[in-house]
Amino acid sequence: MRSDSIIIAERRGMPVYTANPSIPSESEIKSPRRRQLGEENRGLVVLDDGSGEVLGRGTAVAYEWEEVDKERFVKLFLSGVKQAAELSKPGLVMFEMVYNALRDKPGTDKIELSFLTAGKSKTIYYKGMRELLEKGFLYNTPYDGTFFVNIRFMFNGNRLAFVKAYHLKGSRDQGQLSLLPESDNQ
Repeated sequence: MRSDSIIIAERRGMPVYTANPSIPSESEIKSPRRRQLGEENRGLVVLDDGSGEVLGRGTAVAYEWEEVDKERFVKLFLSGVKQAAELSKPGLVMFEMVYNALRDKPGTDKIELSFLTAGKSKTIYYKGMRELLEKGFLYNTPYDGTFFVNIRFMFNGNRLAFVKAYHLKGSRDQGQLSLLPESDNQ
């Protein structure tokens, strides 16, 4: 969390911030380590888990890119968010409004959206916005109808990946290989 992101008050039980708390400080930004097999549109990536042992631990991700139009891209993104965040219908309706407002203003981490400009029922607006605040998609600013957007959940990018992870039953951690020769292991 940014050091200049201070909670200055509460609005409807939710904190009000002076700066966007989802923007990491410079000390929090680390460059990920990875190894990649394949090519730009299809392959396998092994991500480092921070241990330094890139190929022995961590996560392997198989990927394949598909080109889609803007409408399908938005539908895929919303569907993925709905599944991952378990948003209610009002939450999803307001998430879509926030996402579209953000796409219309690239390069910003704030949106302006009030009940009057949303054009939704009071129930949908207030339930949906409350859910987005509670789940950390949005943060209150000192100004009514203006919200900081959590940059970890919403973005103006043009690439999107959904990952479903699998692990073997009963396995917790990847086993370690002995560094001793086979004859010394007995």
